[in-house]
Amino acid sequence: MKDGLTIWRERLQAYWNEAIRYLRLIGNSGFLFTVYVLIIIGSYYYSVFIDWLPASFPVIWVFVAVFAHFLTRGQIRTFVKPADVVFLLPYESQLGSYFKASKWYSFALQSGVILLVLIVFAPLYQARLDEAGSVVLIFGWLLAAKGWNVLASWEEQRFQSEADRRSHFLLRGLINLVFTYLLFAGANRLFLLAILVLMLVLYLFYYRKLAGRLSLKWPHLIEVEERMLLFFYRIANAFTDVPQLRNKVKERRAFNWLIGILMDSKASVYHYLFVRSFLRANDYAGIYLRLLLIGAGALIVLPTGWIQILVLVLFMHLITKQLSTLWYHYDTTMWVDLYPVEDGLKEQAISQLAFRLLACMTACLTGLLLIISTGPLALAALGVGALYTYLGSQMFIHQRKK
Repeated sequence: MKDGLTIWRERLQAYWNEAIRYLRLIGNSGFLFTVYVLIIIGSYYYSVFIDWLPASFPVIWVFVAVFAHFLTRGQIRTFVKPADVVFLLPYESQLGSYFKASKWYSFALQSGVILLVLIVFAPLYQARLDEAGSVVLIFGWLLAAKGWNVLASWEEQRFQSEADRRSHFLLRGLINLVFTYLLFAGANRLFLLAILVLMLVLYLFYYRKLAGRLSLKWPHLIEVEERMLLFFYRIANAFTDVPQLRNKVKERRAFNWLIGILMDSKASVYHYLFVRSFLRANDYAGIYLRLLLIGAGALIVLPTGWIQILVLVLFMHLITKQLSTLWYHYDTTMWVDLYPVEDGLKEQAISQLAFRLLACMTACLTGLLLIISTGPLALAALGVGALYTYLGSQMFIHQRKK
């Protein structure tokens, strides 16, 4: 048998070889341009937002909630596979270097996320909470707490019961809330050291002893790994076909009334399949609703002006990209190819669904603009939205499959 660290490195390399291919496709899709535009717009209005924010606003609780969340959450990437239950489980005692590398890898990635979030919040921190210390020092304290959370989270995977894992998760969350509050409140550093000592004691005298009493729960580790892979594949699937993505279907009877709205009564089989898939499979409907709500929130926050119309178009473009993945939804189902219908009906079906969903989004967001802004601006947004609805449903949504 290979050394545990060698196996881990091979799996890490295989994962990143695959991930880089998808990331290149995402980078070439035009999505990055949308991100760049949003960053430019956001960076300007971020400073405006900080100046507008009332002095009485409890900024510290925003920091506490955000950073306690990122300290507590975060799974350990193990790169385990279903077959490991047969081939690696008997050698679990020899895989110490394998899982040690997984913990270091997860710590590095999660620390990078915390650093990125801290950079985003740095202007607000310097404007309101600068007395708590330098950003670099804050990051150092957060790193120490994150290290404990990674180690504790790993030992929690040994519990068989989901209730046990959840209760320990809540315990860590409570400790992290206290720690982040003291950190951003500018409390005496002795209090922070006391919390870190408490974390160390908990790990040495409780968490580490779990390894002697409980074995690793391989089915749970495999489930966690598959869930994280699915999350990445679903992001990549918005830009290219991902064969590894397993379709998840939920019945969702409560949404059946939408079928008649999203398709004609005499529509083709493809109309029916695409509408059903949108409502029931792979969270297409959930992503659509989330983007709609985020877009509405952005319009409310932004000042009245042309920038709101630009954001409207950007979010419509994101939804178009997401809807385009429906084209490949039945590629691995041979029965669909046996239907005695013309190939052109498939294009008509996805165009009709996209047209109605984009039209609904245009109506909702322009109605919101009519309430929060001026009538002429809402009318202009309606015209631009109607134009994009036509172009997006007839042209842009088909670009991906060429």
